[in-house]
Amino acid sequence: MVLSYYIYKYPYKIIWHLKNIFIGNNEFVFYCADPLDYEMFLPIKKYLNNVTIVAKNKKTRKYLESLKVSYKKMPVFPKAVIMGRQMPYKFPVKKIIKFGFDHGLYQFKSWTSARNYNEFNVYFVSSEEQVNLARKNGITTTFPIGYPKLDKAFNGEYSLEYLNEIKNRKKINPEKKTVLFSSTWNVAGLSQIDKWINRISELSEEYNLLVTVHTWTDQKYISKLKNIGGIIYLKEHDITQYLMITDVFVGDYNSLIGEFCAFDKPVVTFNVPESEKTIPAIIEMIKKISTQVENFDEAKDAIKKCLANPKEKSAERQKANRILFLKLDGLAGKRAAEKIQSELKANGFQI
Repeated sequence: MVLSYYIYKYPYKIIWHLKNIFIGNNEFVFYCADPLDYEMFLPIKKYLNNVTIVAKNKKTRKYLESLKVSYKKMPVFPKAVIMGRQMPYKFPVKKIIKFGFDHGLYQFKSWTSARNYNEFNVYFVSSEEQVNLARKNGITTTFPIGYPKLDKAFNGEYSLEYLNEIKNRKKINPEKKTVLFSSTWNVAGLSQIDKWINRISELSEEYNLLVTVHTWTDQKYISKLKNIGGIIYLKEHDITQYLMITDVFVGDYNSLIGEFCAFDKPVVTFNVPESEKTIPAIIEMIKKISTQVENFDEAKDAIKKCLANPKEKSAERQKANRILFLKLDGLAGKRAAEKIQSELKANGFQI
């Protein structure tokens, strides 16, 4: 830990204990580090009462204000906290009941230190297999719930009528198939955006083209994408509804590949070389569930082949889904909320 942590830690602990002694404490907060964290928390929040939102920074505060969501700023001194990041050090009192969840699906990136997870009372993950992987890494606090971010796709909230409204709003041509291009963060050679960003417009006559990239992607790429004609650049933090209306997904090494796999539709991926940032099991899974290509010309051919035979890798996708997800029933958020309520009660928290 850096020096600033210790400067922050001890005054925080003193204030927290004084609050508990002289005022009492029954505050439950959601620490929101990023707009995506809030979107991923919503399927859990709908089943919980009296959760105060705490915004980490100006970007997050601005986003919450746009949604007319009230919030607090740090520091806060709650009895319990939930967060979408491995940041328990922000609340450096052992008696604070802590819940965490991943802001990405499954294990597309390596676990950090086991300590970062074991300081939580409960850390939510997407599947039993992920729990097993955590144990092998010395992590003992994981609890499988599925993936709340996809709940709306499977609980009927994103109905056919709603999806048609999305298509109309985005002016998606019903006579064309829809292809979504995506890319992970452009670090460590994982992103393959350079292989398609200069040529994607070649497909605009034949397909509806949706595009999304990692939030931290270099601004030069984002600016360029916003100015390419014939594509729809998705600004939303949660694009589940767009995955549902997509016919073929094109990616590289991003967890959105796993999210799209839930819908059992064709995937094309640009081959990504193994590195210290990749996980061999994920590289192998991506190979099995997708048609892999080396360049844009191969991608064009692969998209056509996928549309001609969309069920070709269906068995592999369904197998992957059993690894990635506990269930795809639209109730992951409810399972998380029930576990939270049970843990709070067991720790004497007045719900």
